[in-house]
Amino acid sequence: MSTGHVTIVGAGIVGVSCALWLQRAGFQVTIVEAGAVGEGASFGNAGNISPGAVVPYMIPGVLKEAPGWLFKPGGPLAVRPGYFFKVLPWLRAAAKASTRDAALKTSRAMHALHRGTFEAYEELTRGTDAATLIERCGQLYVSEHPQGALGSPIAQTMREAAGVRSIVLSENDIRDAEPALAPTFKSGVLLPDNGRCKNPHQLVRGLAFEAERNGARILRGKVTGFATDGTHVQGIAIDGSVQPVERVVIAAGAASGALAAALGTRVPLEAERGYHITIENPGVTPRIPVTNSDAKFVAAPMNMGLRLAGTAEFAGLDAPPNWRRAKLLEDQARRMFPGVTMDTVTRWMGNRPSLPDGLPVLGVAPKHANAFFAFGNSHFGMTAGPVMGKLVAEIVAGAKPSVDIAPFSPTRFGKTASW
Repeated sequence: MSTGHVTIVGAGIVGVSCALWLQRAGFQVTIVEAGAVGEGASFGNAGNISPGAVVPYMIPGVLKEAPGWLFKPGGPLAVRPGYFFKVLPWLRAAAKASTRDAALKTSRAMHALHRGTFEAYEELTRGTDAATLIERCGQLYVSEHPQGALGSPIAQTMREAAGVRSIVLSENDIRDAEPALAPTFKSGVLLPDNGRCKNPHQLVRGLAFEAERNGARILRGKVTGFATDGTHVQGIAIDGSVQPVERVVIAAGAASGALAAALGTRVPLEAERGYHITIENPGVTPRIPVTNSDAKFVAAPMNMGLRLAGTAEFAGLDAPPNWRRAKLLEDQARRMFPGVTMDTVTRWMGNRPSLPDGLPVLGVAPKHANAFFAFGNSHFGMTAGPVMGKLVAEIVAGAKPSVDIAPFSPTRFGKTASW
């Protein structure tokens, strides 16, 4: 028996996961997507699925490294000229999140959100073609510096506290594990309980198809606003035309900040741009995903070729791509895999929805009892998506969430005019 209807804004991994879990809870579902299904940030990520992702990007010591990344040609971090002062409040908030106490608190919340990802995927994909796209294969981290792959002492502390298994590899171990890698890497760490998605776009489309098969409607259109009575959302404007809703979930990735603001909640969501290249016939391919800890990117084997994804650029949501950032990944591919061939290479740019503390926003909209937020996963959307979908279904149904959602509160940043 149906318990009502939910309209979900966004058809990325979070949105389609919400749809499937809500259907299992007895709700009818409509998904509204401005583009094509799965072609936002979900399309271009590295496909890492990481229950062991418990180390925030903002940890003690990172602020000392950031200027070097910014001013180094080809560094992993860039701010577009003219955008620095716009992103400065976000950077200040990120600096506050990098203290030891704040980072440890964030780490605990990441562990709670990420640890059940494979179980959630198994539940959602069971009996579907999408099940073959998920693999528990481990992930390898490498560095050209002795001990560099282990990360900072606090990163190691976070993994130990969360019980994340890690295996330290010597130079010889690295070569044995991944012969295609250049012989320049001096340290390595294997996280054996992590894994990968072989094709993120195919996965999201497959899950959306399953939702449709179960009765979901998928509408193509851009949500431009809401009709409310002050405490409840009564309708959403799709390309200017208002359609009634019973409940609405905002899971629109980097576009979610403006939608949340339209519902009276301002959050410091930034479009953190990422780039990727995909090499169709690389000639050499690692067995499992390999993260270059020095250059901050991932080399991921996928069913369409070898993908290198990474870099962080702050330029705003609508700025044109800087394809030199993608060219850096081509150079890194040659450095990392000396035998790589690059005859057919595609490139992509997308906007990661990032918040200063590295945690998503998840929960009831503070000013509207029938609106719900599920966005802001930064680099961890493929990992957090299926668990967030389950939590949204629990919250909408009025059940106690299976994970403590307090750390993901939409109001945790306070009322700051700078946002």
